[in-house]
Amino acid sequence: MATKRYHPRKKRLTQIQQFLLVRQYFSGTKITNKQGRLHLYITLQPTPFSPNYPIKIIGNSYGKYDVWLIGNIQKIDDPNFPHKYEVDKKNHKVRLCLYHPSRNEWERDQEVYNTLIPWTCEWLYYYELWLDDGKWRGGGEHPNLDDRKIFKKEKIDK
Repeated sequence: MATKRYHPRKKRLTQIQQFLLVRQYFSGTKITNKQGRLHLYITLQPTPFSPNYPIKIIGNSYGKYDVWLIGNIQKIDDPNFPHKYEVDKKNHKVRLCLYHPSRNEWERDQEVYNTLIPWTCEWLYYYELWLDDGKWRGGGEHPNLDDRKIFKKEKIDK
């Protein structure tokens, strides 16, 4: 008879634990609570020659995070703005598409500082290349918003 090994699941970190870890590894971060939702503000620089980009990460009730590029965003009016879920021209922000939500590329037991932050830097690097010549070199498949809504509903139903 085969023996079964016990593999404990990694303990899921709360949103505040996630954001405190980010603050521990990245100086200059700010955490706020707005209407019961945690917001983390961080400035990222994908290469030494890049400008600093202000980023806002918002924890949601599904244990996922929305990552926003905020501030003065170049080519925000371009209809071909790459790998984004949402463009808010009025408030000068873009919600980034960093992974495909229905493919389990990011799970709630993963650390934000070790996944979403580096992925955001990578997105910014390819964004800078796109600004130069209009070609997205970051690869990936961009799901539409309807796919994301279905994904959220499936998670709630489970």
